[in-house]
Amino acid sequence: MACARHGCFTPNGIVNLFKGEQQKNVDWAFLKLLKHTNVDPDQGGTLLYDIACQYWIYVLERIGHLLPTGLLLDAGIGSFHVHGHKDQCFHRFGVGFMPGIGVVSGEILESVWSTYNTISPAVPTAMLAHRAEVLDDHACDNNHKKAISLSKCSVRNSGLLI
Repeated sequence: MACARHGCFTPNGIVNLFKGEQQKNVDWAFLKLLKHTNVDPDQGGTLLYDIACQYWIYVLERIGHLLPTGLLLDAGIGSFHVHGHKDQCFHRFGVGFMPGIGVVSGEILESVWSTYNTISPAVPTAMLAHRAEVLDDHACDNNHKKAISLSKCSVRNSGLLI
């Protein structure tokens, strides 16, 4: 799980997929995201997921009782993946048609994960604890670099020259 706009990973947002991409893994990561980012129910949220059209069908039955009271959620599919779906998915879940979401591609994890290619040969054979430490370390490094870049952008855009 990562911010769709900035690409920062959320705490506990990386999960192990033991037997394919099971919805229970995504449910757990999504609930941890909501807990650790202190999402205000009035703010609402949007989950962008490659298979949101299928994931979203029973999400409230699975985890609805664990969601914060009054939280309004929506789901979308990233701009690249939505074109491989049925036509009705494009209009219902396409990020370009979602009000209030801004201009995002919904594919930030694809570019963020590409930086993990340097560590990917060592991670699958590592023990669970070591693998978790390596992935957490790289996620924290990614977030740190993003935070530094964001501060540089905000200074430049504010009209200050450094």
